[in-house]
Amino acid sequence: MSIRTKVFLIIFVLFAALGIADFIVQRFVIYPSFLELEHREAGENLQRIFHAIDRETYHVERLCRDWATWNDSHNFMATGYEGFIESNLSDDSLDNISLNLLVFCDTRGNIVWSRVRDLEDKTTLQLGFMAEGRIDPAHTTLALHPSPEGGRGKRGIFNTEAGPMLFATREVLRSDGSGPANGFLIMGRFLNETMLETLKEQTRLSFEIVDPFDNARFLCRTSGMKPMQTGNLTYYTKDDGDKMVSCAGFQNEAGETLFGVQYLFPRETTRKGIDSIRYAVFLVIGSGVTVLVILNLMMQAVVLRPLQRLTDHAVKLQAEGDYSLRLDLDRKDEIGVLAKSLDSLVQTINDRTVELQRANEQLTQLSLNDALTGIANRRMFDAYLKQEWRRAMREQTPLSIMLADVDHFKKYNDTYGHQQGDMCLIGVAAVMQLHMQRPADLLTRYGGEEFAAILPGTDAEGARHMAEVLGQAVRDLRIDHCGSDAAPYVTLSIGVVTTIPSPEEGDGGMDMLLEQADQALYQAKKAGRNRVLAWKPELFKTD
Repeated sequence: MSIRTKVFLIIFVLFAALGIADFIVQRFVIYPSFLELEHREAGENLQRIFHAIDRETYHVERLCRDWATWNDSHNFMATGYEGFIESNLSDDSLDNISLNLLVFCDTRGNIVWSRVRDLEDKTTLQLGFMAEGRIDPAHTTLALHPSPEGGRGKRGIFNTEAGPMLFATREVLRSDGSGPANGFLIMGRFLNETMLETLKEQTRLSFEIVDPFDNARFLCRTSGMKPMQTGNLTYYTKDDGDKMVSCAGFQNEAGETLFGVQYLFPRETTRKGIDSIRYAVFLVIGSGVTVLVILNLMMQAVVLRPLQRLTDHAVKLQAEGDYSLRLDLDRKDEIGVLAKSLDSLVQTINDRTVELQRANEQLTQLSLNDALTGIANRRMFDAYLKQEWRRAMREQTPLSIMLADVDHFKKYNDTYGHQQGDMCLIGVAAVMQLHMQRPADLLTRYGGEEFAAILPGTDAEGARHMAEVLGQAVRDLRIDHCGSDAAPYVTLSIGVVTTIPSPEEGDGGMDMLLEQADQALYQAKKAGRNRVLAWKPELFKTD
């Protein structure tokens, strides 16, 4: 490593450490504060939504109080005056004040007059809690309590079969607030899509109302949601890319969840935090690059030019490989010492080169073996086949090869797993290698679950016998294979071919030999697997 590289590396490491430290501070100190602000803002937005809903309930209460403390309403409850109905309780009147529900009932809950309207469809609805012509005094709409404005009343939300409804109930009194109360007035508005659009405009938040028992839509019940608390509101959040999922349940006075409120909160705060972290990192990187450039200019003027000569000499040694060259550099400083050391290292380099060549030869030898099974690999197969092919062609002796395939090995892997599949291949290779009879015979892993053997000086009968021996040896292992339709244990399909190479064929005959072996293997598998099939021209004319 050169002096310049060392210096640059030291400076680089220092700046990298500074950058990493800055990143750690940004990521684990500053960035979490952005996240905390973001989660807090999500809770505050949910509170805004709840307050907006509460304001709508308050508006219903104000309207209900105005109607309930009205002499005409009091007289109507006392006398049942029909003119009051015609003048004030028409459908158009309810539409004008955006009421879905208006009920007059006596103090026992018996309904004197009621109307439930769908304001969009202009149709009349039926609600279960008032189906029998009366309202149970225990129903939430009649669970009244004293009001600061006088009299008794209540406002809130309750669920109906048509969806959540905002309601207000007041005692029917005279205009001056005097009694006695001769009944109750109940007004309600559905929390429907129209109201949701109004609330979204008020809060400037795009949210939705969901049934809390609809697990497919209520995000608070999904995994990964983190509980948070702001004031007396418990809500849940979850980071979802560039947005944050926030949700909470809207509860009544009894603590029962009526419906869920949820929305996607754009993570602007986090984005700004990430931008600031990037800015800090880029600033450190930019500063580091600037310092490195300045150091390079200084080192070039003071140190690097004298080192150039030394570098050129080293490059020449590398390019020409002439280790008799010497560098005549007479300097009394560190560079001069380095030049003398370089000359003394030339011989050492030569020795190391020889050792490296030997090591490469050993590495080449290792590359001829299959890493999994330990037997020869495809590379060794190709080289040995070429060698024995040429020998057989010179001496006009037979040469046999066989290709073996583990039957249904993919199903074996799918059934027992790839690790067990590797153990199966190791066992098959080991037992086949054990039965190879002559030193000249070579067993190789041809690829995947395929094995190949080269049998020099072996005729067709001997090759077929050897293939039968290997197939039986694998069967004798009794390796369970429930996915095979050839046998309940691991078996081989083997294709065998024998030839005496002729000089006219040359090396091109090897390809034909391999193709014939592959055809024999194909026919063995086609015939039902777990068998040996020798190649014969008359058997393969159709293929």
